[in-house]
Amino acid sequence: MALVGLFRTFLAGGYMIETGSMAPCLLGYHRQVVCPDCRYAFAIEGSSATTKAVCPNCGRGEIAVDKLSRNDGDHLLVHRCLFEFRQPRRWEVVVFRNPNRPTQAYVKRLVALPGETVQIIDGDIYVDGEIKAKNYATQRGLRIPVNDDDCRPHSDDPEWRPRWLAEKPDNGWTESGGTFRFAPRNAESTSQCEWVSYRHWIRRGGSHVTQAALSRWPGELERPAAGIGPVAFDEDRRTLECRGALTLKMRNQYLRETGDAEFREAIERLYEASHIAPITDQYGYNRRQDGQGRHEVRDLMLSAILHLHDGPGEFRLAISDGSEAYECLFDLAVKKIRLIDSRTGRAMRTAALNDDLLDKAVCVEVSMMDRQVLLAVDGRLAFKPLSYTLTGERGPPPRQPVRFGAKGTAVEVSSLKLFRDVYYTDDPGRRGVDGPVELKSNQYFVLGDNSPVSKDSRSWADRVVLTGDMFLGKPMVVHLPSRKQRLKLWGWQTEIRIPEFSRIRYIY
Repeated sequence: MALVGLFRTFLAGGYMIETGSMAPCLLGYHRQVVCPDCRYAFAIEGSSATTKAVCPNCGRGEIAVDKLSRNDGDHLLVHRCLFEFRQPRRWEVVVFRNPNRPTQAYVKRLVALPGETVQIIDGDIYVDGEIKAKNYATQRGLRIPVNDDDCRPHSDDPEWRPRWLAEKPDNGWTESGGTFRFAPRNAESTSQCEWVSYRHWIRRGGSHVTQAALSRWPGELERPAAGIGPVAFDEDRRTLECRGALTLKMRNQYLRETGDAEFREAIERLYEASHIAPITDQYGYNRRQDGQGRHEVRDLMLSAILHLHDGPGEFRLAISDGSEAYECLFDLAVKKIRLIDSRTGRAMRTAALNDDLLDKAVCVEVSMMDRQVLLAVDGRLAFKPLSYTLTGERGPPPRQPVRFGAKGTAVEVSSLKLFRDVYYTDDPGRRGVDGPVELKSNQYFVLGDNSPVSKDSRSWADRVVLTGDMFLGKPMVVHLPSRKQRLKLWGWQTEIRIPEFSRIRYIY
């Protein structure tokens, strides 16, 4: 639920968000946290009951937040008359009267329009039986951070491993200070693409299953009972299995208790492999019981700063959802950008690689969301987005969903950031989950970006609907954001508000 302030009647009304149903796009009462390990800054729900937080970037847990000041929610500047001149549009953020309590105002995202049928399937929105893809601006407006490579834990952290790694040793890629540099070293390096790939290393938790080959269980160790604990041994298949990430404590305990060389090697392999997990719908904003990553997410966006040096070589960005895979090829020899189907090698889209993109740093973003792949360079689409359909049975989410590679020319890649799409949770019994909802004339369907905690059209009774006369306007800008700061002078203390101009932003 996103409860906002009292109604106003001006052309541009001001509203304040109180709850976190639209986080992280819009924040309610919250606390600003900085992870002590990776220094990543994030917001969490601001109730007094919240005492611990988990970093959404590196997974560091048990971060004390009870002494942090609670900040007000985002202040919205709302265009109150816009919908008198045009109809609300899909994916817009809208303010409206709560159909259950008309004296309250809610803010949500509009996903379905009058006369349509809407259903949530595997976290995506289907309208009239077809998946609805978001445009580039909408993707950027609601994307949720998964990893910011500029914020890394300390290198001596025993529970952490780098998430971006060169796939082969000495393949021409070097890394320093978060910048990956490629320099061709010999003739062989000009004939094949050398890759750096992302793996989603987690510290603990997860429900994924990892296996390591093991011929027998050591006789001196007590064999774990089936279904009890994360580790199990399948004697028929001769595999050691782990559900979730094997903890460092358990790994060390097994290593202390036996000298069996095969078992020790298997435990080491299992520990490393078990920490490479699928990306899930976890929200750093929520308390631990809410949205704990129960759903695996395939829809991702990669953002990076790319510096291409003019030459005959190429640079590639690759992305996969586990079923389909595509590569964005920057071909410097012919000055073309191509979108290639990795399975067939066929070029699906082609655009010019302009000279003004060479020998300078540009922002590149590639996404694979809602069965649509797109590429943007410095905020502009390189070509028309490509929609695709599944060509076979849907495979599991990939453990290495994005990567980049180069050959034949010098390249620099920095400021790597990975985002995910909203996964609309589909708990049984909610509207639009068990079957499609048919919207009548003048009826709309809205959802919150913070899907696990949002009270929206899914949770309203069948007779409760949002109609066009309930709209109050479209939020345009987050304005006057601030944070609380304790001020102490000679034993006297108070709280003051510090403006945060970096949080002033347009709302997509």
